[in-house]
Amino acid sequence: MLGLGGLGHFKGHKQRRDQRKDIASDKFDKKKLLNKRYGKKLEFNAPNLRASELERLKAGIRSNLKKDRLKDYLLFFILFLILFSSFYYFMN
Repeated sequence: MLGLGGLGHFKGHKQRRDQRKDIASDKFDKKKLLNKRYGKKLEFNAPNLRASELERLKAGIRSNLKKDRLKDYLLFFILFLILFSSFYYFMN
């Protein structure tokens, strides 16, 4: 024999591999990642808002999203200008 180990070595290797597999599967188990139990409805502890309060909240969220989008466009435009000007500078 080549000294590859016996049955005990194989069992230990298999046990360690199974432990690693169990740990890895627990990390990425989709049922555990979901924050609900099957067959039950999700319940949120959100306060009940009147229609006017809800509309004010929605308007605030929309304005924040609009500001964030404007910042993203501005950043993209500035980066584009920098890249274009550097490209133009190095080509001439």
